[in-house]
Amino acid sequence: MKKIYSIVLAVILLYGCDSFLDVTPKEKLLPEKVQDFEELIGDSHNIGGAYPLADICSDLIFMTEERLTGNIMSDQGKAYTWQEEFYRDEEDDATWNNAYEIIYTCNLVLQETPGATGGSDADKARVMAEARVNRAYYYWYLHSCYAPAYDPETAGTDLSVPLVLEPDLEVKVKRATSDKVVARILEDLKDVALDLPEEGISVYHLPRVAAYALAARVNLYFGNYDAALENAEEALKLNSKLVDYNTFSFKNETKPSSGINNRPVAMESPEMLMYRSSGFQTMLTSCCMSPELLAIFDREADLRYKFNFTSLDGFGKPIDEPYPLFLQELDFNIGVPEMMLIKAECLARKKSQEALSVLNTLRAKRFVEGSDYELKNVEADRLLEVVLEERQRELVYAGLRFFDMKRLAKEGIYTRTLTRQFKETTYTLEPNSNRYMFPIAAKVRLLNNSIEQNPR
Repeated sequence: MKKIYSIVLAVILLYGCDSFLDVTPKEKLLPEKVQDFEELIGDSHNIGGAYPLADICSDLIFMTEERLTGNIMSDQGKAYTWQEEFYRDEEDDATWNNAYEIIYTCNLVLQETPGATGGSDADKARVMAEARVNRAYYYWYLHSCYAPAYDPETAGTDLSVPLVLEPDLEVKVKRATSDKVVARILEDLKDVALDLPEEGISVYHLPRVAAYALAARVNLYFGNYDAALENAEEALKLNSKLVDYNTFSFKNETKPSSGINNRPVAMESPEMLMYRSSGFQTMLTSCCMSPELLAIFDREADLRYKFNFTSLDGFGKPIDEPYPLFLQELDFNIGVPEMMLIKAECLARKKSQEALSVLNTLRAKRFVEGSDYELKNVEADRLLEVVLEERQRELVYAGLRFFDMKRLAKEGIYTRTLTRQFKETTYTLEPNSNRYMFPIAAKVRLLNNSIEQNPR
C-alpha cells in the first residue's frame, strides 16, 4: 500500500506529548520512483537551512546601543546579549525548525529509496548518500548550536539534540546525549564519498568532494585531528582552486556597495566544495565588525578587508557607525580555504612548520600583489595561534566563529570574557559558560515537555 507523504516545504516543530513533528503540507506527492527521491533530496530548500544567529553571538560583531535598541526584543538582540531566552512563547525558532525540516526529508529519502522503482542500485546509493551527508550536516549544525563543546569524557552525559532517524511524525523524542549524536554524524559520513559522483547533477546535489569536506569539518570540531587532516587532504586532491582577490575591483570605487567585478557568487565559486546558503542574508546588516576583528587585519594589504567591509554607505558617504560594516552577502559554503585552514591547524597541532606553507599559499591570493604577505619564522609553540587568527580573517561571517570560540574555550585556548552593554545592564559571556549553548525555544518545550532546557 502506497503512503502519501507531506513533502517538507512547511514549518516543522517539535510537537506535544502525542507527536514529535507537526508538518503543515503545502503540497503532496506520491514518491515511488528513484527520480522522485533524487528530486526531493536535490531540492534547493535543503541547502539553505542554516540560520546565521550564531555569528550574532560571536566576538566578530559589534552592535551600537542605537541599533540594539531597535533589536533588543528580537532574537538577534537577545542572541547578541546571550539572554535567558531568544524567543517569546509563541515564536518559532528558525535554527531548530529549519534543520529538523530538512532532516525529515533526509529520513524519508533514506527509508523509502531502497524500495523505489526505476533506478539502478548505483542510483539508489547515490541518492541515499546525499541524504546521509545532508543529515550529517544539519545534525552537526544543531549539535554545535545547542550542545556543549564536544568532550569524549563527558559526552555520555552531555545533552545534545533529539536524534530522529525515521520520518515518523508521531514519535516523542527526548534529547540524545552528545556521544550518540556525534556517533551518528560520523556514521552517516563513513564510506559515503564513493557513492557520490565526482560532479553533482546540479549545484543543489552533492559531489564526492562534499563528503570529504564535511567529514574534515566535523572531525575538527570533535577533536579527531588525524581524521580531519586526512579528509581535508582528500578534498583538496579533488579541488584546490583559489580565487585571486587581486582580480577584484569595485564597480564604483566611491560606492563599494554597488558591487565587485570578477567576484563569483557563492553558488558559482571555484572554491566551493559543498554549497550551503541561508535565507537570512540581511541579518548582519545591523552589525559592525568588532574592534577586535578590525585589529587583526592589515587594512592596507589584506584584500579580504578591502572587499568584505566598508565605512561608506550606499550613497558613498561615511557611515555613522564606529566600525566598518560587512559588505558582502553571507557565504556558508564549505570551500577550499576552509580545507586549507583545517589542514594548517592539524599540522600546527603537530608543531609542523608545513602549516605556514599552507597559510602562505592561501594568503598569496588574498593580499595585494607585491606585499609582504608571507608568514615566516614562527616558533612552534605559536603556530596554532597564527593559524587560528588566519581562520578568523578568512572565514569571517561563515557561521563558524561562535563554534570555534566554544571548542577553543574548552581547550583553554580561547580565554576571553566578552561583555556587552545595553543601557544599565551588562551582559557577559565567560569561557565555557552555559551561554555557549542556545536556549531551546519555549514553544518547542511547551509542545514537547520531554525536551529539557539548557542550563543558563
